Amino acid sequence: MLRPHSFDGMLDRARTTLEDAMNDANSAVATLARHSRDSEHAAAVNFPVEEAFVREAVELLDRWKSVALSLVKELDHATDEADLQHRRLFNEKIGLENAGLLSRVLARRPMGPDEIIVNVDAALAVSAELDLLFKQARPVFSRCFRECELQLEGVIERRRKLDFEIEEVQRRADVLAEKLMYQRRNRPSSRHADLQSELEADYRALVTEQDDIRRQEQELQSRRTVRQRLIDIYEGLAAALNNQIAAIGAMAAKLSVDIEQRIALLKALASEVEPASIRGSRTGAVESLIQAFEANVLAGHDLAVRKAHVDAVFKRRLEPHPLPASSDSSEVAEETQPEG
Repeated sequence: MLRPHSFDGMLDRARTTLEDAMNDANSAVATLARHSRDSEHAAAVNFPVEEAFVREAVELLDRWKSVALSLVKELDHATDEADLQHRRLFNEKIGLENAGLLSRVLARRPMGPDEIIVNVDAALAVSAELDLLFKQARPVFSRCFRECELQLEGVIERRRKLDFEIEEVQRRADVLAEKLMYQRRNRPSSRHADLQSELEADYRALVTEQDDIRRQEQELQSRRTVRQRLIDIYEGLAAALNNQIAAIGAMAAKLSVDIEQRIALLKALASEVEPASIRGSRTGAVESLIQAFEANVLAGHDLAVRKAHVDAVFKRRLEPHPLPASSDSSEVAEETQPEG
């Protein structure tokens, strides 16, 4: 039996983790924005610190997704159990075909309609809270992603300009190298002292210019390295934010259909109990969900088909997929088995 408050710990952890993840994502984007705007400041970036800061933000995003994912799956499992208990009201053998944990729970004691409704109400209350968290998280992460993308475009543009400047400096260096090579090959003999002195002065000037060009190139290359490293950090953060937005979309879509399933189950159980005894214990959030369901003429339409679709999307996007077994590896395994 689902205890009405059995999800409180998971909800509290989800709220706390989400708040930390949003704060860290905002701070990471703001910190990188300062580096991307100020070229002088960017040259003095403490990259190990900044990379660790962004890595922590990405880890918090993954942690929030993991907590929310577990909560969605646990709610779905609780709904499956309530649905089985409801069907057992009409056929006591339903759900007992296998030796799994759920069948053992069902075998201990069948639940009455009142208990099933309490459990579904509890799942709906948690669903309402989780839905609010999704609605709170999505705009924050979407804004962070847009800002991150805009800043990334700016840093890429600055790196591109540096590439052009480096190419121009290298072109000047190539021209200067040819001049120096020409002067080395065509130095006048010692009999033309005046001409030799003049050419030596020109040669020294060219060497000085060459050293200056090398310093310019080194400075430009250093600035380009900084920009490229910032780009790498930006791309990692942008990818994490984009994955987070997609994950929230998939989880929110599943939760929305699952809420319809829970309300439909409540409707099916309504004729088995006294309405007044249940409504008095419902939270305002659950009542709001039920009212929205009743006001939507399409609510519950093709519910099984839509649930199958969102479940498939949810599984494809959020659950790990085992790699297919390689035929080569199986052949190798067969070949290496001992004889006899």
